[in-house]
Amino acid sequence: AFIRRITITQPQQFMGHISQMIAALTHHCSSARLSSISASIPKVVILTGDDDHLVLPQHSLELKQAMLEAELIQWKDTGHGINSQRPQEFHQLLQKTFREGQERSRPRSY
Repeated sequence: AFIRRITITQPQQFMGHISQMIAALTHHCSSARLSSISASIPKVVILTGDDDHLVLPQHSLELKQAMLEAELIQWKDTGHGINSQRPQEFHQLLQKTFREGQERSRPRSY
């Protein structure tokens, strides 16, 4: 599926690269807002690789400190391209996360 997507997806234009870089450099979300997000979404996973040089794993730890309900997962020998470096594990984690989120959002009968 990844190879097919690459073959049919047009390359990102130069301004797209610049816009993403500016967004990443200027984006900020307060600890209070992160806490609110974590508390209001049925399942949040913070996934990082231990060898990510684009978003340092320390930043994921900082997210986790503000998002108490979130699950922090750090994969060994993995960089920033988690979904392409470990596609099967990534797919399994997505399925697990979706399943747990659905279970938590169902009304409980007492």
